[in-house]
Amino acid sequence: MLDINQVRKEPDTIKKALVDRQKDPAILDQVITQDSQYRQLLLEVEELRSQQNTLSKTIKGKPTDEQLSQGKEIKEKLRGLEDTLDTTQSALNSLLEEIPNIPSADTPVGKDDSENVVIKTYREKPTFDFQPLDHQDLGDKLNIIDKEHASKLSGSRFGYYKNQGAILEMAVMFYTMKKVSSMGFSAMLPPLMVKSKTEWGCGYASNKNLFNAYYSIPEDDLVFISSSEHSVVPFHSDEVLDSSIFPIKYVNFTPCFRRESGTYGKDMKGMLRVHHFNKVEMNVFTLPDYEISDQMCLDMLGIEEGILQDFGLHYQIVQACTGDLPQPNRRMYDINAWFPGLGQYKETGSCSNCGDYQARRLNTKVKINGKNEFVHILNSTAVSDRPFLAILENFQQKDGSIKIPEVLWPLTGFKDIGPTL
Repeated sequence: MLDINQVRKEPDTIKKALVDRQKDPAILDQVITQDSQYRQLLLEVEELRSQQNTLSKTIKGKPTDEQLSQGKEIKEKLRGLEDTLDTTQSALNSLLEEIPNIPSADTPVGKDDSENVVIKTYREKPTFDFQPLDHQDLGDKLNIIDKEHASKLSGSRFGYYKNQGAILEMAVMFYTMKKVSSMGFSAMLPPLMVKSKTEWGCGYASNKNLFNAYYSIPEDDLVFISSSEHSVVPFHSDEVLDSSIFPIKYVNFTPCFRRESGTYGKDMKGMLRVHHFNKVEMNVFTLPDYEISDQMCLDMLGIEEGILQDFGLHYQIVQACTGDLPQPNRRMYDINAWFPGLGQYKETGSCSNCGDYQARRLNTKVKINGKNEFVHILNSTAVSDRPFLAILENFQQKDGSIKIPEVLWPLTGFKDIGPTL
């Protein structure tokens, strides 16, 4: 969440950020009103505590009846005000957590992802002397993707990767884990469920909708992660870290679980928008300096690009506009690979700098010159299922087979996928 001191000092900046993000700025007025009440109550509490301390110092030996009566009166008033102060502070925090991060100055202003800005294009679109198929049709013909059986057993938005498709999927994941870990990232296989407080700390949802926003088991106070970020970023919760160990870099593999609420009817065919998928992700902690963390964001984006380039894919990088930023993000870049069978670009990953927004909820700090400060936290997709799907569409051949990128041959044990029984 934001620092309440920033809200007090820069209300106009925050109001503009809310408008740019397509959020109702009325929430800021509510925060300011609640904060004013909190600060007034705090003054009254501190005044009563001061009176209590002064009275204690005046008592020499056995207190008089008047001193006992005065002390009792102050204590009763203080108990009631402290309860009210706690309630007011909780209400203030509940409002404050609804305010998203402030976008960076260079984030384009726009209403939604239709107004994201293309900043780079890599390679040309592949050309075919036949009508290319989408990954679902290819998967059916080659017996490597099966949504029909998954639908019977699990419902819509699930699928099986089968035969050589399953091997290729795991090769994509393992290749990426090896590559990124060789670049100084510590490898992680983290938990797939976290406590609700842990999920809240990531900053994507408030306590009001936490269990409804994700797949969860409320009776066990557990939430299924939608990305490894949700169990790795909280790894350093309530810690004060030594500045000499920064940056702290992790690369993680997990299955991920998403409701995809609000997307029904969109991307129903194929495996693009499913409730369960695999992902390798990078999470980095930097010192609290935007020059450092924004450069790290670009470095992580470069790693993500390098993986797609290793696979030989055509893609575009877009900078997300204000209306497309998730709540914790200060800036975000998406990589959209070309899917010739679909005739569309589709997002294969993103890279984001959240600044200290998550660190404030998670209470993750670094000691700098004797002072504890909240760290900056970043996340970036290294690879997900979608590049695997893009490989199927981009490297399909006229005979219906799929050519496998050369870098994956040592892991797959085959160079192409042909029809199977």
